[in-house]
Amino acid sequence: MTSRRRSSLRNGILTIVMASFAVLSLIYGILLELAIDDYRESRIADHDRYTAIVRRNLTYELDHIMELSTNLSRPRDIVESIEESDNEVLSDWGKAFTKTVGSVVFTDLDGVVIARAPDEFRFADSLSSDIYFEEAEKNGVFLGIAPVDGRDSFVACRPVLKYDDVPVGYLVVSKAITPSFLETLLPQDNMKLTFSEEMDSDLSREDDASQYPHRIIEVGGGFFSLDFLPSPEYRELLWLQYSLILAFLAVTGGTVFFLLFFLRRRFDPYTRMVGALVDYSERKTDLDGLLDVMSEISSGASDEISYICEALKDMILVLKDKMENIQSYSDRLEYLANRDSLTGLWNRRKMDQILLSETERSSRYGSSLSVVMVDIDHFKNVNDNFGHEVGDTVLSSIAALMKNCTRAGDSVGRWGGEEFLVVLPETDVKGALEYAERMRSAVEDNVFHDDIRITSSFGVTQYRSGEPVNEFVARADEALYDAKEKGRNRVEIC
Repeated sequence: MTSRRRSSLRNGILTIVMASFAVLSLIYGILLELAIDDYRESRIADHDRYTAIVRRNLTYELDHIMELSTNLSRPRDIVESIEESDNEVLSDWGKAFTKTVGSVVFTDLDGVVIARAPDEFRFADSLSSDIYFEEAEKNGVFLGIAPVDGRDSFVACRPVLKYDDVPVGYLVVSKAITPSFLETLLPQDNMKLTFSEEMDSDLSREDDASQYPHRIIEVGGGFFSLDFLPSPEYRELLWLQYSLILAFLAVTGGTVFFLLFFLRRRFDPYTRMVGALVDYSERKTDLDGLLDVMSEISSGASDEISYICEALKDMILVLKDKMENIQSYSDRLEYLANRDSLTGLWNRRKMDQILLSETERSSRYGSSLSVVMVDIDHFKNVNDNFGHEVGDTVLSSIAALMKNCTRAGDSVGRWGGEEFLVVLPETDVKGALEYAERMRSAVEDNVFHDDIRITSSFGVTQYRSGEPVNEFVARADEALYDAKEKGRNRVEIC
């Protein structure tokens, strides 16, 4: 097994393991959520039971105060002590019961304090304006929650009767509603009981579904909120749930990332292949560049990708060979289309293109440009005396002489029959005249086929900026005509 296959197998196994773990985590999470739901349902039942217990305890405390006030209002000793305003006796009676209640207060009929336990030295103040005293005067008894000494308290207030029908004063029994007192009413530690005189919007909403559910208990005209704090078991379940969610997200994210990374590595060679082909279609690379890309992709790739790359490389090589043949044919066709078949010089069509291009360049940049028109003297006699084959040989020889006398940037072409045209860029009329004279001497001094000697005539002219091409060539032709009229084998300028 190759290293690439082992790597693919290892990656596949790792992907399966991670995906399996993610699925198992999801299943475990669902089971855990069901367990939490069951726990919440059982917790709701516990909330109902504990709420009933706390309500019973609160009611018991209120009833206990009421019972104590009833018992303290009956003894004759207390009735007589109120009539006599005996602070000492009444204080002793009150102290005997303050272990189970907060305070015991005895007043006269006007609400003036005669005795207070356990604070026996506080007396002579008036309770007539307190709400519980007013209610007791009006209704005969008060049992509920009211402020006592600035603290919310369970309060029982009733008249002390002589002969069971003649009031001689009032008795107030109270117990302050403090946090420590409320804690004694709770059946478990994971609860919190708070008091509020009025039920606000937050307190009015009972909730069993949240993490901190609470119930509302109304006792004695006040409202108690019983909050259930999460138990250690519930906290552990929530911690497991959150941990599992985080683990599931981490594993799922890792699996997705790994799959994306794996798929990217898997499909990256195909993407590069397509990209290279697109670049070639957009002329951003050539066939050699395309071959290099395929070779690079094939190196170190899987067998499947290597096979595809090799197939594409074979196709590219065939295409490259075909295109080279086409280019060769195209170059050959271009050569035949622009060259004179006899002399190998540029033909008339190509020379027209060169003249147009060079005159435009001369006009644009202000550079010099000259042409030389050449005609072989009495060439018809050569054909008549020696035959056309010899005449063709002479034309080819003269073409070779002209090419040897020109520079790399000059252009020489067969203009027609035995006439030739030479285009000399960056050359003024003086330079063109020197070239023509040099060429004339070379033709005159040369010995052609079977000791044939011939001469040639030349017409020279320089381009005038903005001048049409046909007028430019016509002036060279006119100079050539003058050379022939003046005896041939000479150079004339126009």
